[in-house]
Amino acid sequence: MKKRCVWGISVVMAMAITACGGTSRNDMVKEDTTDVTCEAVSDTSGSGSTASFDDEETEENIVADADNLPDSLEDGETAMLSYNMTDEEIEGSIPDVKVDFEVLREKNSDICAYIVIPGTSIDNPVLKKDDSNEYYLEHGEDNESNSAGCIFIDMGNETDFTDPVTCLYANAGESGPFYELINYLDKSFMEKNEFIYVYSDDYVTQYRVFAAYSTDETERPLVKYNFYDYAEYTKYLDDIFEIRDMTAAINNDLHDEALSLWNIITLMGINEDGSRQVLQAVFNGRTSIY
Repeated sequence: MKKRCVWGISVVMAMAITACGGTSRNDMVKEDTTDVTCEAVSDTSGSGSTASFDDEETEENIVADADNLPDSLEDGETAMLSYNMTDEEIEGSIPDVKVDFEVLREKNSDICAYIVIPGTSIDNPVLKKDDSNEYYLEHGEDNESNSAGCIFIDMGNETDFTDPVTCLYANAGESGPFYELINYLDKSFMEKNEFIYVYSDDYVTQYRVFAAYSTDETERPLVKYNFYDYAEYTKYLDDIFEIRDMTAAINNDLHDEALSLWNIITLMGINEDGSRQVLQAVFNGRTSIY
């Protein structure tokens, strides 16, 4: 497949870039916390599934600034975005879902993608606020206040899902969009429902699930790791595949695939107690459908 070949080339390019030095994203976070967003934690004051952010920092102080990324990260992005946006083979058939982004964006211009997970009721728009990772925990896709919230992409990610790791969040309480992620802790359920589909303006991309687990980790992955540093990306994935929690479901057969393609999505359902239900999947193909 063309993309798999080019991703491999990008890995080599970015590894060479990293070796040349430059400030890592972790260092950037330590030196200037005004460029990152604090992680979501649960609001346990009520019975709803709404989560909130740490009150120690206000949103005005944590807006990501794409113009102040370290040189190594900017170069890494250039390398990672170099692949051709062409059709790639996918497995099986695409869900029969018609997404009219023009109509959706008439209601809310923050809609950037659409996600479908067969075997679940997840069939929803994906939104992004460039300056907030909290807003859509407490608002619906119609911009109205809603304790269930909706699915949104990390404000530090690109909306075209070309980052090495793209993070999607939503509430995982009973009324939350990611309530059903917990089903993937059942390995037989994972095997029967292993594909995730992300629709964009021009393509539908297929991802294959490789990990489902629960965690008390609340720091945003995009803050904790510089995924454009291939060594950090590798360490991050190795830690996931080495999880020995009996409640986790890990498909070790996809370890090498996840490493070589350098393109995964991470879905994080935020529970009422602040813990996370995590589902991760690796790129498995893409095709144009419009």
